[in-house]
Amino acid sequence: MTKNKLAHFLAMLFLFCGCECRTAFAQPNRAIDLGNRRELFIDDHLVGEMTNVQLLVHPPTREEIAVNCDKPWEGNGCGYFTVLHDRQEAVYRMYYHAWQIPTGIEPGGPLTIAYFESKDGITWDRPSLGLCEFNGSKDNNIILDKLGDGGRCHDFSPFIDANPAAKPEGRYKATGAGFDNQKGIWVYQSPDGVHWTPVAPGPVFDKGAFDTQNISFWSPTEHKYVLYYRVFSGGGTTGTRLINRAVSDDFLHWADEGTIAFPEGEGPRPLAQFYVNQIKPYERAPHLYIGFPARYVDHGRTASTPLLPEWTLREKRMTVAPRYGTAVTDSIFITSRDGRNFRQSNDVFLRPGLRTKHNWSYGDNYIAWHVVETEPTKDDAPRELSLYATESYFTGRQSRLRRYSLRMDGFASIHAKLRPGEFTTKPITFSGRALSLNVATSAAGFVQVEIRSPDGTPLSGFTLADCDIIYGDSLDRRVSWKGNTSVESLIGRPVVLRVVMREADVYSLMFE
Repeated sequence: MTKNKLAHFLAMLFLFCGCECRTAFAQPNRAIDLGNRRELFIDDHLVGEMTNVQLLVHPPTREEIAVNCDKPWEGNGCGYFTVLHDRQEAVYRMYYHAWQIPTGIEPGGPLTIAYFESKDGITWDRPSLGLCEFNGSKDNNIILDKLGDGGRCHDFSPFIDANPAAKPEGRYKATGAGFDNQKGIWVYQSPDGVHWTPVAPGPVFDKGAFDTQNISFWSPTEHKYVLYYRVFSGGGTTGTRLINRAVSDDFLHWADEGTIAFPEGEGPRPLAQFYVNQIKPYERAPHLYIGFPARYVDHGRTASTPLLPEWTLREKRMTVAPRYGTAVTDSIFITSRDGRNFRQSNDVFLRPGLRTKHNWSYGDNYIAWHVVETEPTKDDAPRELSLYATESYFTGRQSRLRRYSLRMDGFASIHAKLRPGEFTTKPITFSGRALSLNVATSAAGFVQVEIRSPDGTPLSGFTLADCDIIYGDSLDRRVSWKGNTSVESLIGRPVVLRVVMREADVYSLMFE
């Protein structure tokens, strides 16, 4: 094994595995410039050494049912959800493909794109839009029922275009895949998120399989449009399901960049293939790409298969296709800093769980694209992140979407248990005047921060002995040293942070 491969292996071994021994990560040749941006502890990018701490992934908290898809034009196959928060219009918008899949019990139905709306991201309304006809009536929430000359619209994923050059009629944009005679990626635009028109008369990109949710967005760090879409390792629809990436300057002409990369042992594999990818820049730290791929797993018919929920229904679905009864799905957590090279956490983000139904079918636990901020529904808590995941897929005549909650930046943390531990950062520079932590401790827990020179020498006025002990739970806790929160004297100077902690989680940091 080469030196580089050994270092890579050790990083993978300790990064997400929960080891509490001393772990050293490669130091950069020069300091990492943080400026005043927020950095999340979702990978080892900032970590120099860890002792008796671990990088821990936090699953979201299960909340209420957000929407029930039980109308005649909906059904058991409603999925590929997109959830957006339009702050300018003070509205949350939800898009999804509405579909009844033939199961061997119920007949199938047409696939359309439909829409929900909400003022708070918690309670959702199904508006009667009067745009598309279903069974002789336009009293429905369908926004799109065909592409071009009548091809099926398989999926449709809108986003609010943050490109400074975007025109008002294209404030919203979307990519969607067409099938039949219109196969490929179509691009649409809308001034209001409801009324959509194609930007081109046909598909603008045709190099993939596209049989999943194909998403795009404007990247504020790359200054271009980015598309993530489905391919198969064997070409066509054979082999392992993978994720490819393409980029565009104008949303019309796309350059394929190939399959996104993972370190050895991570990423899609034949028994755990990636279905939806759900990759997007995280709004509070847009230089970080966060994704929630659904893993498609088919063990075939084993001794465990008849013990899964709703076995009778599974058997009937298997008369249509064996995998309709044997495949199961969950969701994981991936991250990237360049949009091409990703890391996969070593733990599941959303398990099916210990429940008798609704969550163990192929198509359950698909997380909507993407997280949004919402007000809390409990007590006087601060704003939180809401995620939404599919349930009751492939059952009878309906499916549903459940909301999950997560603290701000709360995807992962550096975590210490009862035995005190610590970590150091790689050399960094910054431009902010105060160090703020997203941090949580137990009643007996604590966090302290020491600022050092790159050679390990504690800096006067910023030693561990000077640091005021931090305990409690805060999204924005400023660190102080004998009451002083200012780090202005260190702006632009390479330093290392030493964080000592017990029974605590540090989720993110920012030099404000």
